[in-house]
Amino acid sequence: MEDVIEELKSLKSLKDVVDKKFEKYGNRIAFSEKDGTKEYKEITYSKVREDINSLGTILLEKFNLKDEKIIVIGENSYRWYVTYMATICGVGIIVPLDKDLPANEILNLINRSEAKCIVYSNRKEELIEEIREKLDDDMVYINMNTLEHNEKSYSFDSLVSEGKSMLEKGVNSYINAEVDKEEFKILLFTSGATATPKGVMLCHRNLIANTMACYKLVPQVSTFTFISILPIHHTYEFSLTYIYATFMGAKIGICEGLKSMAKNIKEIKPDILIVVPEIIEKINQKIEKSIKESKNAKMIGYVKKTTTALSKIGIDLRRIVFKKVQENFGGNLKYLLSGAAPIDKDLIKNMESYGFIFLQGYGATEASPLIAGTTLDNRIAGTVGKAVYGTTLRIELDENDENNNIGEIITKGDNIMLGYYKDEEKTKQALRKGWFYTGDLGYFDEHGNLVITGRSKNVIVTSNGKNIYPEELETEINKIPFVKESMVYGAKKGKNNVMVTARVTLDKEFLEEKYGKNIPKTSEIHKIIWEEIKNINKRIVPYKAIKKLEIKSDEFAKTTTLKIKRQEELKKK
Repeated sequence: MEDVIEELKSLKSLKDVVDKKFEKYGNRIAFSEKDGTKEYKEITYSKVREDINSLGTILLEKFNLKDEKIIVIGENSYRWYVTYMATICGVGIIVPLDKDLPANEILNLINRSEAKCIVYSNRKEELIEEIREKLDDDMVYINMNTLEHNEKSYSFDSLVSEGKSMLEKGVNSYINAEVDKEEFKILLFTSGATATPKGVMLCHRNLIANTMACYKLVPQVSTFTFISILPIHHTYEFSLTYIYATFMGAKIGICEGLKSMAKNIKEIKPDILIVVPEIIEKINQKIEKSIKESKNAKMIGYVKKTTTALSKIGIDLRRIVFKKVQENFGGNLKYLLSGAAPIDKDLIKNMESYGFIFLQGYGATEASPLIAGTTLDNRIAGTVGKAVYGTTLRIELDENDENNNIGEIITKGDNIMLGYYKDEEKTKQALRKGWFYTGDLGYFDEHGNLVITGRSKNVIVTSNGKNIYPEELETEINKIPFVKESMVYGAKKGKNNVMVTARVTLDKEFLEEKYGKNIPKTSEIHKIIWEEIKNINKRIVPYKAIKKLEIKSDEFAKTTTLKIKRQEELKKK
């Protein structure tokens, strides 16, 4: 294990990974994707290295994009990955954008980044055409999916072929390019869950540090198959799946999208699943529903308790006993890694009862992203483990906390960003004396594991100075069968008081299953949910009691990692 860490420490940049590791892995399969067809196409590490060098060469030689910003936007794909790596390993600065943003927001981010090139998927062509006239005339447009160049854009594949020809003729400007691992190379715009997106500046050192952290959490992945499900532009997905898997020589199967997730998982047969809590919840619901429909729920419940108890004394039969559950995930799935949002500890325990190993990570875009994580020998449900390798964690205590143990989580290490793009004020607020102030609140349990209580911006402060953490209440509300999701906030009541209010969306699948076509009126459902909330209030201290319930008719506005956009929701009545 230490040999790998020393190797990572010795890397000058991720260009070393492409030049040395990919060449070493040779004909080992790096990627598997359908690429618009019904059959998976497999791509070797040798091919990946060749394509990165070819694209990098053409971006330098044909378009003169040295040190320029290059936008990449589109669905998860091999070409997206090649664009990212080719850019940061010798061309300029990559700017990954969320493919689901509306045209006006994408235009704003392109202008903010001062990009000179846009690499996009065919599905984004209409959007690019919509904003084209508002962009600079010398903008370079590259379509990832067209076969040939046309009047609107260059063809990605054709450019790679041109670049390959240049390399064969001895054009080595890209191959010989020096990359400083301390230099700004990645510009990531935050999801905007609480405010206007900030531009996070990362460097190669940050991503290498994150790879070390991943290796310490799950080291034996070189023979693994990963599956890419989460949006590729998000650092959680790109760093933990793409950067880590390719460094280790693992295989990445690319999911066609959330709608195809269940089918693709069976086809790709992954060993590890990197997801967010909402996906885990949906997976769990499907498992539980199938068990209920089998009419063997009581017996299965007894078997789960028995096999879980046996596993604690070294007799682990769960993967054998629940083989049918395992087969729904391709039969090879060993690890579930959840991050990006809190997850209910009962859900973790239930998924582990079927033989999966559940790991939880905590991080932020500004930390590339890992800050803390559970490990194979330290998996206490309800915590996110300890600081990852190379990272230090502290709690800056809040004087208003009644237990005097909750405070803002601050961290430092090689994984921490360079700063916010063209925003010195926000950079100074976030980076102080070498520490990154996360804006998250938490405490350390008796074992030294980090417990997240919520976001500092979400805290409800009562008139007598008591702090209420909405996420704590939301976890309980979300257990109510009628509720799909919830958001707790402090509604103003008079000049100085706040009313703790729960805004919820309804679980339509549950309602249809329970009532069929005779679903009660919203007012009746309100009464049922309110009775459940009253039971929650009995279990908590009086000042945290929920005083009002609101039922939303539409879904919550969300980021691409499925976190509720609270500020946007609070603007709504």
